Amino acid sequence: MLDSVLTKDHERIDAYFNDFLLSLSSKPDVDKLDLIVSSLRNHMFWEEEYLFPEIFEENRLRIQGLEAEHGAILKLLEEVKKLISVNEIEDAKKKTQGVMRVLKGHNEAEEGYIYLELDKLESKKQAGLILKEVEHASAPKGWTCRVLRTGSLK
Repeated sequence: MLDSVLTKDHERIDAYFNDFLLSLSSKPDVDKLDLIVSSLRNHMFWEEEYLFPEIFEENRLRIQGLEAEHGAILKLLEEVKKLISVNEIEDAKKKTQGVMRVLKGHNEAEEGYIYLELDKLESKKQAGLILKEVEHASAPKGWTCRVLRTGSLK
């Protein structure tokens, strides 16, 4: 269960990266870059604070390596932001492609081993860990429920 959820989240973030990279050929979509960073931070937070501790003792070195990569990925994305801010778009494109390569290997390591280890946890435990993610989720700014949006509650 966790393997499927986490892998789908990787795919969602990868799609954001592809859109952002495409935007670097015309007008850099900094909102998409911000979405990438916030999505990655959320994903990494869930992994580091809730998921990895569940299997840390048996996977100490792998997890420590993945956490080091988390830091490197976020630092590289800050460099992309800086390059865009000084209008070094070609360098930003190359740096983004580099981040995508690092992330591809990182995701393969997580999906190929760590997530499979998480899937061995009891289903109730996995459900509880998914709920930890939901606790930290937030609706988009300005969102309201359908009834209030449409004014059908009078």
